[in-house]
Parts: sequence; C-alpha cells; structure tokens
Amino acid sequence: VQITAVDELYVEQDAEGSVLKQIARVRLFFLGFLSGMPDVELGVNDLRRQGREVVGRHDIIPVVTEEWIRVEDAQFHACVQPDEFTATQIIKFKPPDACYIELMRFRVRPPKNRELPLQLKAVWVVTGNKVELRADALVPGFASRKLGQVPCEDVCIRFPIPECWIYLFRVEKHFRYGSVKSAHRRTGKIKGIERFLGAVDTLQESLIEVTSGQAKYEHQHRAIVWRMPRLPKEGQGAYTTHNLVCRMALTSYDQIPAELARWATVEFTMPATQVSHMTVRSVSLQNHDADPPEKYVRYLARHEYIVGIERTSGQLAPAYECAASVPAPAPAPAPAPALPPVPSSDSDSD
Repeated sequence: VQITAVDELYVEQDAEGSVLKQIARVRLFFLGFLSGMPDVELGVNDLRRQGREVVGRHDIIPVVTEEWIRVEDAQFHACVQPDEFTATQIIKFKPPDACYIELMRFRVRPPKNRELPLQLKAVWVVTGNKVELRADALVPGFASRKLGQVPCEDVCIRFPIPECWIYLFRVEKHFRYGSVKSAHRRTGKIKGIERFLGAVDTLQESLIEVTSGQAKYEHQHRAIVWRMPRLPKEGQGAYTTHNLVCRMALTSYDQIPAELARWATVEFTMPATQVSHMTVRSVSLQNHDADPPEKYVRYLARHEYIVGIERTSGQLAPAYECAASVPAPAPAPAPAPALPPVPSSDSDSD
C-alpha cells in the first residue's frame, strides 16, 4: 500500500511582500497491490477523531508529532463510503487493484504570519530607452521544524514579457528559431577579474544573467522563465540571495507599453514536508487473513505564488553610497566689514 499526501498552497503577494491571499488544500493519492477484495480503512489526524481511535497494533503508522487539523469541504473518490466518514471520520473504501487513484481532497486553513519558504523581489527599471528587469530570490532557513532545512526543488519563476519585445530573445538557428539563454555570473565576483586572470577580452554584458540555474524565454508561457533544480544548492546555506538581471536596450521604433507585467509567478515543490501538518496515522485492512501489508507514506508540498513586480524610473542610488557619501563643506562666513579709521587729532587732550 502506498499513500501520497500532496499539499497545494496558493499565495498572492504584493510588491512589498505583504500576503494578500492564501488558500490551501490537501490531496490524498492511493496505490495498492492487493490480494482479494479487502476493505481498507484509512485514518488521518482529523480533530474530530482525537481520542476516539481504535486500531490494531500493526496498523499504526508512527508519526513525529501529535498535531490535529480541521478537515473542511471533503470530496471523495467513487470507491469511498461517504456515510462512514460522516459518522466515524474514518475513510473506508474498497480500492481497485494496482490503480493510482486520488482518494480524497479537502480544504485546510493555512497558518498565518508564517515566513514563506521562498521569497522573491522583482523590479522593472525603465531609464529612457533602456529597460532592466531585476529579481532576487531568497530561501530563509528552517522551513520545516521537524526535519531541519528542507530545500525547494524544481523552482520555476516566470516574468511575462510584452509581445513587442519577444524578438529580442529569439536567435536564428539552422532550421528553426531558438531562445537566448542566460549567462552564469558568480556572486561576489571582483570587477575586471578577467583582466587579472590574463583574459584577452573584457567581459561583455549578456542579455540575461543569473547567479544560479538557467533563464531563457519560453514561448508557451510568453515569459522569461528562470529555472533552478534546487534552492539552496548543495553545500550552500540559507539566506543566500540568487539574482537575475535582464537588460534590454530598445531602439527608437520599439514601443514601451504603458503598463508592464505586474505579476510574476513562482512554482516549486518541497519534499517530505507539509504546510497543513496533515499526517496519515493508520492504515488497516478488514476481511483480510494474510499478513499485514507493507505501508509507505510519502509527503509532498506544491507551492504557487503570485508576486507583484515593482516599477521604477531611472537609476536608483545604492543605499550604502548615500550613507557613505561625504557631505559638502559648509561655506565659510563672509568677513565682517572693516571699521573706518579714526582720524588722528593734534591736541594732547583726552
């Protein structure tokens, strides 16, 4: 018996990072290779079942913590008996053999005021006919308190591009058109290090530069898609910023739309973790005389964020330059006018 519990979290954030909306649901998938036609009873950590669990010793699945959740708006597969769940909160069903089915799905209320496992800050900078897209991705530490640091995997960040700029990201190949791929830049690189290392030519600025993963234009999304297999990377700690910079030098006949893309989309998965703290506590087989089956439970969390993109005009001075700039000396005060000389008198009197 294999059970997969998938959490799906949807979050909307504005450009300042404030959470405007978040909804979550849990989907339970079941796969069983069974002999005979047993009835399967599945127990989850439903709050209404707390203190009323009666299961066999072989049916208990060890869990790390005692946490209970509220199951709302539950929907079931056709093989589940919904009356049994309403009466006892036990998911009782007769599964088809060797079929991967979605057993049930239900809504949960995601916890509020919790730091998101991946944070994005994106800015459009428009200076004359030059447009620059900057994005910073950050993974804070310890997204799961049970298992320590859990990485974000299969990270995909999409920045929609106006249709009139698509040709900037296309390159002609032998039999088709391809996409311009990003150049990789090391973080904290010394400026002009190629000159010290003996390189002949100075480094040219690329259209798209990233510090990790790869970014390119994907036409099916009409967007620049930044993909990273894992954040933080192997051997890298949390609180490391990963950057993307896209510089577009527009010509005189290129038009700048009145409104650039306002939202970026972030998608990633986190293995072995749950946003809703949903756990499978027991799996028991009725009308089954053989040995208890082998049971496997796998947890996965899928995240989808909609993050606002800020738009600024002109080149902003870095904060440290403003703080370290030396104030101009104050102008010296003008000298006081000299007093007129006192005429000397020839008399000896005071």
